[in-house]
Amino acid sequence: MIADVITVAVKELREIFTFGDARGRSRFSMLILILIFGIVIPLQNGREWVTSPISIMVWGWMPFLWVSGVVADLFAGERERHTLESLLATRLSDQAILFGKLLAALMYGFTLTWVIMIASLITVNIGFGSEGLLFYPFEMFMGALAFSILISGLSASIGVLVSLRAGSVRQAQQMMSAGMLVLFLPFMLIQFIPSAWLNAAENMLENVQPMQIAVGLALLLLVVELILIAIARRLFQRSKLILD
Repeated sequence: MIADVITVAVKELREIFTFGDARGRSRFSMLILILIFGIVIPLQNGREWVTSPISIMVWGWMPFLWVSGVVADLFAGERERHTLESLLATRLSDQAILFGKLLAALMYGFTLTWVIMIASLITVNIGFGSEGLLFYPFEMFMGALAFSILISGLSASIGVLVSLRAGSVRQAQQMMSAGMLVLFLPFMLIQFIPSAWLNAAENMLENVQPMQIAVGLALLLLVVELILIAIARRLFQRSKLILD
């Protein structure tokens, strides 16, 4: 089964890099992303781009943006192109098809993020590393790597569920956009939270180590993703997909 999963994942990645994602991003557009987030923005932020703890939030959530465009096309796109029937008619098992598509979206998300991380690190060292080599603090670096994988997995899991049920790529994109809004809503509303509540929350977290928070959040993401994947496995019914 592992070989079949890899076969499906390679097929999906080839299509992503050949035709672009559901939003029409091609390889050229990926280079634009690397240029903006790997060169332009790091030059504007300077040394803080690799030393500030805020960077871990940037690297952690970036994959959600990349993957959300890819996953909308996983099933809904094949349904529109009338290639889903051919894929489902192969000897590949349901699990191989589902996990192969999940793996492709996951790899696309964290790989693009890691490439941008490396590009930004090189940029900052060239522009601001005259006093010595600059590198991400170890804990922040490992956290960024871990959360880039977890967030890629979260976006891939949500996207597969959406793409399975969506009638078109446009509908899948709209549903993913709504999901992104819900996820980012707390960050947008934080400015409206009374300062007394924020101070109380800060006092509660004073005795909690950042590593404990990170581990707890990582475990929470992992549990959510496993639940979403389990739901996707139940919804993935080959006969129903062919009829749809």
